[in-house]
Amino acid sequence: MIDLKFSRQINKPIDEVWKFIIDDFANGHLWATGTTSCRKGEPHEDFDRVCETESGRLRDTITKQDKENHVLEFSVKGLPFFVRSVVSSWKLHKVSDTQTEIVLGPRIEVKPIIGTIAQIPMKMALKKLYPGLLDDLVIYVETGKPSPRKQQEINNQ
Repeated sequence: MIDLKFSRQINKPIDEVWKFIIDDFANGHLWATGTTSCRKGEPHEDFDRVCETESGRLRDTITKQDKENHVLEFSVKGLPFFVRSVVSSWKLHKVSDTQTEIVLGPRIEVKPIIGTIAQIPMKMALKKLYPGLLDDLVIYVETGKPSPRKQQEINNQ
């Protein structure tokens, strides 16, 4: 099992950050480097969001949306065969009236043998991926514009 958590402070009130996370759930392509497109899932697909990423098509289903405690969790499908399940968790904590801490990360369960071996490089890759993803998110929420890293990706398309 891989269980990772990453956190950052965002210079926005908690209600504004929560509104962004929920209202713009299907728009990850606007701010997340490595995500070329996202859309809401169609009713017949049984997914809340479908994203095209550097590593392929990911399909996300919201499993928990707790407005009172500012918690969003969603399962992710479309990962390598040795991954049994993934739940991504996003939690917000009020720091002050103008600052919010976001804690996010995946909880990944792998299949025996090959998954046990593959989880070592996968964990290392995720530890490199998530800090940049969090930077992208914070910059977008604070400014309404893509991070320089995401903007460069957009310019190169």
